[in-house]
Amino acid sequence: MTTYILLRDRSGNWRRPAVSLGPRIEPRDPARPAEPFIEVADLSPGDLRAAMRDGAVLTASPAMPTRLISPAPLDGLRDDSAEAGWGLRAIGADCTPLCGQGARVALLDTGLDAAHPAFHGVTVTGRDFAGTGLEDANGHGTHVAATILGRDLGGVRIGVARGVTELLVGKALSDNGLGRSDDFLNAVLWALQEKADVLGFSLCFDTVAHVMALIEEGYPQSLATASAVHAYRGNLRVFEMILDMLGGGSGTLILGAVGNDSLRVISEGFETGPAAPAAARGVLSVAALGRDEGALTPAPFSNLGAALCAPGEGVVSAAMGGGTRVLNGTSMAMAHVAGIAALWVQRLHEGKEAVTALSLAARLIGGATRSGLGPAASRVDIGHGRVQAPR
Repeated sequence: MTTYILLRDRSGNWRRPAVSLGPRIEPRDPARPAEPFIEVADLSPGDLRAAMRDGAVLTASPAMPTRLISPAPLDGLRDDSAEAGWGLRAIGADCTPLCGQGARVALLDTGLDAAHPAFHGVTVTGRDFAGTGLEDANGHGTHVAATILGRDLGGVRIGVARGVTELLVGKALSDNGLGRSDDFLNAVLWALQEKADVLGFSLCFDTVAHVMALIEEGYPQSLATASAVHAYRGNLRVFEMILDMLGGGSGTLILGAVGNDSLRVISEGFETGPAAPAAARGVLSVAALGRDEGALTPAPFSNLGAALCAPGEGVVSAAMGGGTRVLNGTSMAMAHVAGIAALWVQRLHEGKEAVTALSLAARLIGGATRSGLGPAASRVDIGHGRVQAPR
């Protein structure tokens, strides 16, 4: 038996097309709202074939492990040697009158230490999808959330959008940073249905773990690898279908950390592209920048293929249990971009303009800059450039 994710539409409006060369799924009535939901079932090969005879099943994919895009090593950087707020200055967050007031932000991560002073005055609406309680016993989610919207700590600024008062927290990963793809997809559905303006995540589908689990079940290595790739592709497809059904460009802006898998500290050729689900159509993936002799440069751990970049090395933010800590990673970069997106939500509200994924993406991309970036910063490393706060 294999655990499968089955995507359905409660309204019955969305169906698989009769001609497979057409759209993957399509609504009978385009004006009727979609009601996607995920069914998780242990299916035998015969059960799977029977399930797919039901035209209401939009797609099916084996569930697979997920993992946190774990922070990269600090490479000798001590907490007391990090420069708090350098990333905020690099994106112009210190030079804007905007604070993100009225923005509704969602974060899918390891939970939140909601009692931390960085979240004073923030209304947290949370849901635990990992089954280990909403409280953050890992620390990653707390650090990322505080970079997005954290209040000052001891006179030190750590948050980009300090006026955000609504935070949706979906715990999609357990305290050890591990999870399963159906947890993530259900968290996405929840955040989109809660009408978040901006949604950020820092996890990936863990193909290697899936291969190892299948080998332990007795699969030959070649079949285990092929099956894991199939599950990777299938989960990416489910994610993209959900985004299509719930508005696509007219809905929530989705931001994903591009991944920390590259090892350019060992060899310049040790690099790879974006991790999924950040690689999905409809997601703006974010790469990390560091500093090298005064110039901003792509971080050696940051994967290729991002749409945007932001500071992601030596980022000081909230620590689990109180105080601050320093982390490296594309997660930290994604948090800076999510904060800037929240500032743009406020600006659009003030201008009586529609807040959509497309309108926010257009502002982020249109305002991005290559100024101050070293010669090593190519399009494949940084995308459209470093995000900037609205002036």
